[in-house]
Amino acid sequence: MEFKDTQSQLEGIREIFNTARTEDKWNTEEEMLYSFYFVDTDVDKLEKLGLKLEADGYDFIDIFELGDEETDKSTGEYLLHIDKTEIHTPESLAERNVEFQRLADESGIASYDGWEFGEAGVYDEEEDEDE
Repeated sequence: MEFKDTQSQLEGIREIFNTARTEDKWNTEEEMLYSFYFVDTDVDKLEKLGLKLEADGYDFIDIFELGDEETDKSTGEYLLHIDKTEIHTPESLAERNVEFQRLADESGIASYDGWEFGEAGVYDEEEDEDE
């Protein structure tokens, strides 16, 4: 999917948010952990983008080598994973997707591969319970 405009994404994002609220019982109006992904064959380009986004307040998680789902052989592509804990509406997330699509285009990155989200701080809370 290309993230060229906000309007084409809104229905899908609203559905995802609605499912998260009704099925997962997440409060999407609170801070959530958003993950964003970029794909390219050039690790250096991805690293440069990751460092730029880190300077802009994102968490640079890692760059992963992608493997073919059936053979597990390298596809020659790499995935940049960045995170940020923040509050989004479907509209603001659609705008972020357009912004990241534009950033990928300007940086010569093959694709902005989209986003995922989950509850913020859940893993930290689980670790605290063990102490």
